Amino acid sequence: MASEESPSLMETFTQYLTTLKRGEMREGTQELNRFIQWCGRDRGVDELTPSEVADYAESASMWGSDSAQKLKPVKSFLTYLSQRELTQTSLVSHLRVSRAKKGSRRAYFKSASESAELSSEGYASLQSRLEMLKEERVRVVADIQRAMADKDFRENAPLDAAKERQGLIESSIKELEGILANSVVAATRSAGHDQRVRLGRRVTLKDMSNGKEVCYTVVDPRETDPASGKISNASPVGKALMDRATGEEVHIAVPRGTIHYIIEKVEG
Repeated sequence: MASEESPSLMETFTQYLTTLKRGEMREGTQELNRFIQWCGRDRGVDELTPSEVADYAESASMWGSDSAQKLKPVKSFLTYLSQRELTQTSLVSHLRVSRAKKGSRRAYFKSASESAELSSEGYASLQSRLEMLKEERVRVVADIQRAMADKDFRENAPLDAAKERQGLIESSIKELEGILANSVVAATRSAGHDQRVRLGRRVTLKDMSNGKEVCYTVVDPRETDPASGKISNASPVGKALMDRATGEEVHIAVPRGTIHYIIEKVEG
């Protein structure tokens, strides 16, 4: 959640749109909106971390040959944050796309029309987000009406920004409604003797190089929330963990090298 000192990502995104020319606003806003949702719309800008940006870039390698092109709007946005000293450090350098394996064309973000198995918490979270977007839909209409009071539409940046935001809100509502319509809530499983990593389970890992522990919950890509420790089963870490058992060693390739973990505990 954004602090009083730091604006939220969504607030900053809206301000950023007003700095763009009309043609620029139409190009790449969908990808930038995807990045905002990945990080968390209501999070403070100063909470963004280099590892989150690197993870997002890593997921982009699955988009195909145009992944670098799709990341350009995100790079421009991160540059904007740095220039205005809204982040503690420049994050642009961490937005590097690794070369995808040949033949890999699987999109990291699944289509809303595809079925998904969500946790009860994740399903409720998406429902809550949908309600928030519907409330925001009403507010943006009011913003458009206020901006239209300025009769000079040729250089009306607030109006252009509000209309662009309206388009993003409508597309997000449509996407969420599609996801919820095609999703099922995963049945609560008793761990019992099954200590393997499954969707919705919380995993405690120990870094074999320094003994530090980290905890993740492996979820469907639609539930991904790095700030809450929820990682996608399509991410490099999530893929490496799926179906692995307590006590097993896991070796995960990341941009900065290879991390060696041992699975300490599987819960849920």
